[in-house]
Amino acid sequence: FVLLRTIENQQLVSQSRLLLRGALDWARAILREDQRTMPNQTVLTQPWAQGLAETRLDQLGETSALAARATMAGAIEDAQSRFNLRNLIRDDFDIDETERDVLRKLCGLLSLPEAIADLVALHMRAALAPATTDEPARPAADATRRPIPLVLPEDLLGITGIDPAHALELAKYVVVLDRRTPVNLNTASAEVIASRFPRMTLTDAKALVAQRDRTYFVQIGDPRIERYRGSLGEQQIAVGSRYFFVRGQVTLDRANTRMEALVRRGDSASLPVRVMWQREL
Repeated sequence: FVLLRTIENQQLVSQSRLLLRGALDWARAILREDQRTMPNQTVLTQPWAQGLAETRLDQLGETSALAARATMAGAIEDAQSRFNLRNLIRDDFDIDETERDVLRKLCGLLSLPEAIADLVALHMRAALAPATTDEPARPAADATRRPIPLVLPEDLLGITGIDPAHALELAKYVVVLDRRTPVNLNTASAEVIASRFPRMTLTDAKALVAQRDRTYFVQIGDPRIERYRGSLGEQQIAVGSRYFFVRGQVTLDRANTRMEALVRRGDSASLPVRVMWQREL
């Protein structure tokens, strides 16, 4: 009996994973379609941002034998609504002090020690900087000192000197992407927006978010942005996005399987939406 139940559980999990793979393909199709209809803006009123409450698959049009037994829920989050930790490192692999100041301000707005920004920047530089050709070979025991590059926001927990509670709080507002990216003002939180503009307070940012929720920004030259913009350009702020988190959950009888993926859509709707990484939660 135990053996049969174990095999049944493994089968349920495998079937759930296949259903989640289909859900990921569905999310990629939604992102591609939204890009076709609005190629230059990514806003919270588009279909990708609406989410899917827990729903039986047969109510979604599925006709397979599993449809009446399985439920699915999911959501998509704009990854560029967060501060990208990759921005901390310039192309020459040195620390970008301007971006570090942005992270310092974000920490301050979240009532976290600003020194966290320095620790994160040092970790990013040590993990990403390539070894120079004239650098002497390190002993095998010393090679382990090179930190592992951050991939997930929760990886902040592995940085020495950062309180775990502070790391988990900051993780809600940051992302680690494969290149430097601007913050999307149409989807970012008030805290992230306020940290991006040197002269903006959190109160100003909350007022800007309230205005944005009524009428989204079409371009970064919007008069509502111009009063705070200063020298910020398309490298720092944007009104569209390329990177997204896709999260899904499938419940099939006793199996409850959850998935998270980071995807990147191309510069045009004709290009595929690539999966950067995927993990089971």
